[in-house]
Amino acid sequence: MSASVKSLLSTLTLRGPHEVLRGNLGIAGLPGVVFTPGKGLNLPAVAFGHGWLTGVGNYRRLLEHLASWGYVAAAPDTERGPIPSHLNLATDLLTTLDICTGVRLGAGNISVDPRKLALVGHGMGAGAAVIAASQREVAAVAALY
Repeated sequence: MSASVKSLLSTLTLRGPHEVLRGNLGIAGLPGVVFTPGKGLNLPAVAFGHGWLTGVGNYRRLLEHLASWGYVAAAPDTERGPIPSHLNLATDLLTTLDICTGVRLGAGNISVDPRKLALVGHGMGAGAAVIAASQREVAAVAALY
């Protein structure tokens, strides 16, 4: 028996079952944040690109929500000025994925499967996500406006 779209949407709008941890990408040399489930190995990861003139703080609830459903959700907090570089933000999104896959997160009990990576962006970040996806194979890319 398959679930209806309405039923799935109703479920997914609720917070997921996982405890959420918050981290700082700055420890790895890139300004930004990372949210993870409390534990889990070989998790999927999403690198999120912010909109023009906004920072990742505006997307905190979204990133936490994704982590509550078992995703590692990370976002660089770069290229926030009035004349940002889409190419530089794309590079930072790829670096974010490198950090997520190359570092044991949390207390060492959280890891990311390099075959389960996604790039997502809003506004300007959407363009950067598409650029980044053209430079590296990922499982999914989403441009949100």
